[in-house]
Amino acid sequence: MTLLTANRLGKSYGGHVCFQDASFVIPAGGRIGLIGANGSGKTSLLRALAGDEECEGGLARRRGLEIARLEQSPVFPPGSTPRGLMAEAIRPWRELDAGIDALRGEVAAAPAAEREAVLRRLAQLEARREAGGGESAARRAETILRGVGLRPDQFDRDIGVLSGGERCRAALARLLVGEPDLWLLDEPTNHLDLAGIAFLERFLKNSAAAAVVVSHDRRFLDRMVESVWELDGGRFYCYPGNYSQSRRIREERRQSEWREFMKRREFLRREEIFINKWRAGTRARQAQSHMKRLARLETLKAPRDQSRLAALDLRLGRRLGDLVLETYGLTIGFPGKRLLADMAFQLAPGEILGVVGPNGAGKTTLFETLLGRLPPLAGAFRWGPTVEAGTLGQHDVFPDEERTPLEHLQDAGLGADDQDRRDKLGAMLFSGEDAMKPIRVLSGGEKKRLMLVRLLLQGHNALLLDEPTNHLDIQSAEAATLALSAWPGSVMAISHDRYFLDEVADRVLWIEDGAWRITQGGFSEAEAGRDRFQRGPEAARRREARRAPAKAKSLAGAKPGLAGGNPFAGWSAAKLERRIIANEERLAAIHAAFADPAASRNGNRMRQLQNELAGLEGEQAGLEAEYAKRG
Repeated sequence: MTLLTANRLGKSYGGHVCFQDASFVIPAGGRIGLIGANGSGKTSLLRALAGDEECEGGLARRRGLEIARLEQSPVFPPGSTPRGLMAEAIRPWRELDAGIDALRGEVAAAPAAEREAVLRRLAQLEARREAGGGESAARRAETILRGVGLRPDQFDRDIGVLSGGERCRAALARLLVGEPDLWLLDEPTNHLDLAGIAFLERFLKNSAAAAVVVSHDRRFLDRMVESVWELDGGRFYCYPGNYSQSRRIREERRQSEWREFMKRREFLRREEIFINKWRAGTRARQAQSHMKRLARLETLKAPRDQSRLAALDLRLGRRLGDLVLETYGLTIGFPGKRLLADMAFQLAPGEILGVVGPNGAGKTTLFETLLGRLPPLAGAFRWGPTVEAGTLGQHDVFPDEERTPLEHLQDAGLGADDQDRRDKLGAMLFSGEDAMKPIRVLSGGEKKRLMLVRLLLQGHNALLLDEPTNHLDIQSAEAATLALSAWPGSVMAISHDRYFLDEVADRVLWIEDGAWRITQGGFSEAEAGRDRFQRGPEAARRREARRAPAKAKSLAGAKPGLAGGNPFAGWSAAKLERRIIANEERLAAIHAAFADPAASRNGNRMRQLQNELAGLEGEQAGLEAEYAKRG
């Protein structure tokens, strides 16, 4: 059964085309992911599907279609509470409960001839409740509120005193109580922790409703969707399969577009040579004909390049020694409220340590303690003597939002000149006029991306990052992932982005229920280890908890980073591969710059390139030697 059919939908604002010629069908029970860069029109498309915004083209909905749409910035009546919001939303479920109770009373009193009909109606209502989770209305409301990450002490608080993230969770809870035919969800995982994301995945999988989900959570899209829509450069694309499958198809498409672009560019080059040669010669008439043919062709545009990492010069300002960070029986929290105790772990040179756990578990408090902003309750920690740490917080702000991204890098003394700064911004997807916009007009994701590119270029050799990919669109998250993978320093990154952690993390520090443990590998390995830990008998849990500090220290010690004189000895094979590829791209860019006449006339620029080339070639030799040992 088809719920909705679109025929050549389009949306423009002024002269900016968000998307055009979007044709698709949403089947009953279909699961669709919607991706695209910030500003590409994803929210506008959801609003059009819900009937809240006009679009060009045709849109046909099944008669009586019930749609529930989640907005990124929900609005609530004054004085609302999470429990109060749920009260109206669960009214149909209260009516269902009342109907079931009434029919159960009728069964006993009904004459034998009518009892079978009453039982059939009762069975239908009970089946409907079972499909919704089998809980009473009040219990269902509480389950959903808890599931999205709200605490019982927050259920009756005025919505106005809750944080922005908590208000968004309340809005999601209110929406999930319903039973629509089609969910339209705009970034539903943005303010959820790992437990909340897992709850939402289970909830949507158990729902019979179809769903179109805008999300930057690539693992969520892998687990939830059966097809992917992409808005890219004003065009609409539809791919079968989940996110990872669509990504492979998308890369094949982009490679095909690039080959076609190169063919057309070569054709234009030959045509221009012919025209310039014969414009005033014996074949002038033919040259005129060629000029008319070129005038009829569309302007040649290069395909969008989302990964220009080669323009970033990811150097460390100071070499890391054997010690980056070590904790000794560290206990963190606040007076009268201990969050984590007896933490004993090391951060190795070049290592990326992911930090995960539910909201409120102590992740940010750990960072605040390590940065010296909060005193430890007990124990101690030590940074290495050569460490110069940089930080990126969730709520960091710019000193002057009237400055442009280009001026933001210039203020920090980054880049040899404006062109070099433009190249570096382009590597993180700030291209063309984006580099000249005031920072105040950038989206939250664009601001986070700008903070990250400056941080990576400032010469720090260790980074503490709090949700570095939160609010980034998928292209930006991939650029950030690639940049951090290639960065040679040490990183601790708090993240709920499971895909990001699988891509970059060498180990994961999992914080939950006042306990902590460290596992080797990315999020998938950490999740499997956590599940084994939770399934084990209580005695095994106590033994594991007692062993955790020594085990974590042992694991960290087994990764010395400078063993055998090679600073890359502690790196994983995947990380070595990523760094080698990034260096090859940068080396190619440097050699191309040497061939640029403008660069050759700039003595400072040439010296900078020569120094960088020497450093890169030395590093590449060390990387390849270490990679060769892995066989």
